[in-house]
Order: sequence, then C-alpha cells, then structure tokens
Amino acid sequence: MTSNYDPVSVLVDPVQAGLPSARLSPTQISQFRKCGLRYWFSYLVGWREPSTPALAAGTIVHDTLEGLYRLPNLDRTFDNAWQIMGNIGKELLAKPDYEHLNRGANLDEVRKRADLALTGYFEMENPLEVEVDLVDLESDVDADFGGVVFHGRLDRRTRNPVDRVTDYKTGKKPNGEQLDDYVQQVMFYAAAINNGSDPGVEEVELLFLPDRQVVRRPVYPAAVTRVIEILHETRQGIDQAYASNTWVAQPSRLCSYCPFKPVCPTQQKNAPQPGSDSSQNTLSQTGLTKKPAPAVVNSDELLPLDMD
Repeated sequence: MTSNYDPVSVLVDPVQAGLPSARLSPTQISQFRKCGLRYWFSYLVGWREPSTPALAAGTIVHDTLEGLYRLPNLDRTFDNAWQIMGNIGKELLAKPDYEHLNRGANLDEVRKRADLALTGYFEMENPLEVEVDLVDLESDVDADFGGVVFHGRLDRRTRNPVDRVTDYKTGKKPNGEQLDDYVQQVMFYAAAINNGSDPGVEEVELLFLPDRQVVRRPVYPAAVTRVIEILHETRQGIDQAYASNTWVAQPSRLCSYCPFKPVCPTQQKNAPQPGSDSSQNTLSQTGLTKKPAPAVVNSDELLPLDMD
C-alpha cells in the first residue's frame, strides 16, 4: 500500500502475545505487508477487530452464494437466494459480535450493501448455468512451498470451460495497488492448487458484485513465482519481527479506520508500549474484545475478511 509516510519500527511488549501462526493465509499476508503492527495486534495478541456493516454484508452474501450453489441447478433462483440471505442475515446479526449492527442506521446499511451485492451478482451470472462441484465450494486449500505453509479457503472453483478460481467481492472495484493486492490474494490459491498433483488452475477471477465488474487474470509462471516469493518474504518478515519483538507500523490513510489507533505510537504521541498493561487496558476501554483462544492457530478467524 503506497503511503506518504515512512514506516516506523515499534518495539512491543510480548508478554501477552502468542506465537505466529505456522500457516499463512492470503488475509494474513496482506495485513502484514500493509502494517506489521496491526497484524501483531490482531494475530498474535488476539484482539478482535470489530465488525462493520460492510464486513457483515460481505459475510452474509458469501454464505448466501455458498448456500445457493449447494442447491440443485434449477433451484438456484433469485427468490431462493433472497430467502437464504434473509435467514443467514437474521442468524448472523443475532450473534454477540454483530448485535451492534442489528439496529438503526447500521442495520439499514447492512441490508443496503447485501441487497446491492446479491442483485449485482445475478446481473453478472446465471447460477443455473454455472457448473460447480460441491467440493469446490468454500474449500480449504493447503500447500507447502519449501517449508513455508499456505492455508486458505477459496470461494469457488469451476473447471469448465476454463479451470478458474473465483473470489466474490462485495465492495466496489478499486484501482491501482488495492486491485493488485486482491488479484495477488486469489493468485495464491491458484499457486497452491497447482503446487500438487492437481491438473491446474488456468485463471483467477474477481467478481465485484455492487458495480458488476469482473477482473480476470491468467495463471502464468511469472505470476505464480512472484506470489511464492511474497509468501517466503512474509514468513521471513514475520519470524524476524517476532524474534526481535519489533514490528513495522506503516502510517497511511487506513490509520483512520484502524481500531488500534488509540495505542499506536505513530498516531498518538504518548501512546503506551504496544502489548503493555496500559495498552491492553486502553484497547479494552474502547470496547475491543479478545478471542478466548490464543492467537496461535488459524488464519482468517482473527481478522475479518477484507470485503471492500
């Protein structure tokens, strides 16, 4: 992510932090490369980043499309999708982590975003005509690249007429580096699948549902080589930061939306040392909560999916 500000190395207090995950997911990789300190707060210390209307709508639409494609072809209608989405939305917004979105303007925004994305999807594709096996829906993808372990969960893979990995995006299509980052994330899945005995993914696809935009890229050797290099660079960077207790904070426009802004030394002149009791107490007072399990294991649970 391009920034007008220089990165800052921040010494953290590791007492309340866990170990880095042994597996790297696309979300982890993207977060670490954007801001190592935010990655540390989320993945090693285990703070939950609060859900937003955009993230909630994204989760609802992803789960809706998975449910839709688990129906027989002729039942994949808009009316059925709408009913599935209503049930999933009610269930999700009743959960404690989402209840603050289940009223007022927040609820209106969740509904608006989800409705726009689902409507956009049906204007882009006819799900009655899409051939997809159940094993290729929300399936886990794991690979070992020279000792660096990748793990992710892809939205969909279709094998005819082109072997393609598809990722749904419930935000509008961005430009520049953010789009490159999205393409890179889905390219990891292609590289991981093609790393084994599988015949091989030929193309990656991003469907930006609200504005009906499709982005496709061929899976060519140079692209695969590059994402494997990024995987190794990220693993090395995380391990070095963990060993030194020093994580790079990258000030940017995204800082305005970061839940850790109140305790970030790049944003607050007198911020407590990250990880200290004072830092932890300040984050608790802002309403953030921590996951009950240590921030050691699975990848995408600690950070919500980046839907925008």
